[in-house]
Amino acid sequence: MRETLTTALDLIFGHEGGYVNNPKDPGGATKYGITHRTLAAHRGVQSVTPAEVKTLTKEEAIVIYRRSYWVQSGGDLLPVGIDFMAFDYGVNSGPAQAVKSLQRVVGVTADGIVGGQTVAAVKAYKGDLIGAYAAERLRFMRTLKAWPVFGRGWRERVVSVEAQARQLVKGKVTITDAYTASAKANPKDQSLTETLKKPEAWASIGGLLSGLGGMASGSGPIQWALAIIMVGAFATGAYFLIKRMQDQAA
Repeated sequence: MRETLTTALDLIFGHEGGYVNNPKDPGGATKYGITHRTLAAHRGVQSVTPAEVKTLTKEEAIVIYRRSYWVQSGGDLLPVGIDFMAFDYGVNSGPAQAVKSLQRVVGVTADGIVGGQTVAAVKAYKGDLIGAYAAERLRFMRTLKAWPVFGRGWRERVVSVEAQARQLVKGKVTITDAYTASAKANPKDQSLTETLKKPEAWASIGGLLSGLGGMASGSGPIQWALAIIMVGAFATGAYFLIKRMQDQAA
């Protein structure tokens, strides 16, 4: 296997968090980006429990990545940089989807299999393939039902992967063990819409609005000036309120 795989694995673990089991994540119980279904298939059993997923070791995760993602995503055939992008995409959305997106960008039949035609089209591509591939991955993600909940984290991850791919091309990439923006369900990655669905958010905001209404009930210049001040205070208070609720969800 190509030497890029070692670096790609380090980068993957820098993106993937530990154990998560968010009910809003269709992947279910997941660790290191390995879902319970993938783990069960790797072990040759019908299913595994969340507890078994939680005890998954990094060593076993590496074996799964090598056997079920790197080769299937075209890791040993695609140019450096694109190989990592397809690998990372494959970990989150499945190797076939990662390859199909790449094939759409380069203009060949999207069959999800990296063959000679796909490799030739990738090498012959005129323009910024890294940027185009990242954009196509985001386009696909925006079609997913979970985008309103996890879209922010997904977008950040794609941006990070794009930057790392460019570094790989230059032969200089920064490896970090810190979890950045996994495309898996991170409870903190809640959109404003999701946060405002919570009753406690509206209870607090309702109190602020009530105060604003009472202050602006008069018609004199003093009341209007105070109302304007209250609008600014309300906006600031609402921002920190929502931010705090999102942080508490983590």
